[in-house]
Amino acid sequence: VMHVGDGPGKTPIYARTETDVPHLAVVGGSGSGKTTTLTVPLVHNRTHGALVDIIDLKSMSFTEIGDDHPNGIAGDPTLPSRTVSGVRIHTRIEDAIRALAEFVASATAIALMQQEGISTKHLPARVLIIDEFGSFAGGAKQWWTGPGGQKKQSPVPFWLHVTLMQGRALEHRIVLGAHQMSLTLFGGSDARDLFSGRILTGTCSAQKWITTYGHVKKPAWDADVKGRGTYGPLGERPELVQIAYIPQEKANTRLRELPEAPAWFDAGHCAPWITEERILEVESSYGAGHWVPGWGHLFDDDADTDSDAEQAADTPMMLTESDQIAGVTDHVTVTLIKPAWHPSSTNDRDSQDSVTIPPAAANTDSNAMAGRITLPEACRTGVIQLRPDAARAARMRDPEFPKGQREGRDQTYTTEELQNWHQNRTAVSK
Repeated sequence: VMHVGDGPGKTPIYARTETDVPHLAVVGGSGSGKTTTLTVPLVHNRTHGALVDIIDLKSMSFTEIGDDHPNGIAGDPTLPSRTVSGVRIHTRIEDAIRALAEFVASATAIALMQQEGISTKHLPARVLIIDEFGSFAGGAKQWWTGPGGQKKQSPVPFWLHVTLMQGRALEHRIVLGAHQMSLTLFGGSDARDLFSGRILTGTCSAQKWITTYGHVKKPAWDADVKGRGTYGPLGERPELVQIAYIPQEKANTRLRELPEAPAWFDAGHCAPWITEERILEVESSYGAGHWVPGWGHLFDDDADTDSDAEQAADTPMMLTESDQIAGVTDHVTVTLIKPAWHPSSTNDRDSQDSVTIPPAAANTDSNAMAGRITLPEACRTGVIQLRPDAARAARMRDPEFPKGQREGRDQTYTTEELQNWHQNRTAVSK
């Protein structure tokens, strides 16, 4: 449970995050204290071992410094990311979209593992905090068809809905701050209603009250008192609450005292349980696979043929239950290097103090010597007469496609098995 604040008579009020309230929305106008309120679930979840990504298009909400809080809420100038371990902050639209895509892929990969009978209890929980959700949703929509150069509409509402539906069972939770809970913002009531825990702070119009809690009686409170508002799980009558407050410096100190997060997370890499087969499923089901940092080479027809080997060299090892150590943030420590080509999921504030280590030289002859090649290589060298995108589609849909062999992140194949499959496919089509 998470302490939300105190009700009348200083009665503690809690959110049952493990059962009734997997996803939380904080509603309030500008200057009402949404970011301050979001500090509570941030500290709560990190204290319990969760890894937290924050989408903050205001750029400085969680790292803004002052005389009484020199490092902000989550800043740590001693680390290359300039944020505390276990917290990644995304301040650019494209980085934020990629962070959401990685979050979707992480949850989907865990769902697939569970379907295969693989235990996922040892994997850390994930939390995505979106400050100013309206700005993110609107900005993503504009960027998608503008600078992003995409022809279809923004998938952000769809990705959000997918994660909300499966988040509780897969230990992937979303917390957002918004000015209001309007249907247009969420694309319908289905997604909006999945935010079953709701905090409203500051001044509140009748419309804002109805979109937040529905047609229930609105209590009166003094909005001039900082942190005064209401809390209620969806379907229950909201309670007056003095929202819990954690001073920025105290929050920063607490976050820096916690055990370090896995190295892959702090380095800005995607979760190591996202494998090639699972990323292909994410792409096939949600169109999110090629947006996950580090996996674009699978979907880029013009990718360098050496990129597959480089990807494998920088792939974190898969976590297994036996690898875990006791503690709040159970994980293995994986030593990673951050190659120059890697699309960072942090932000521009990292660049000044970041140290880029060149990737290990790729052994491009190893696959050839073993008679094995990747699917893009097979297409480019004429082993099979297909475009890379058509071959990838066949791999996802054709049950007769060769299984191949895993090498790092990639699936490799013998030329014989690919040619036999292609010949049989051609014969059937005739």
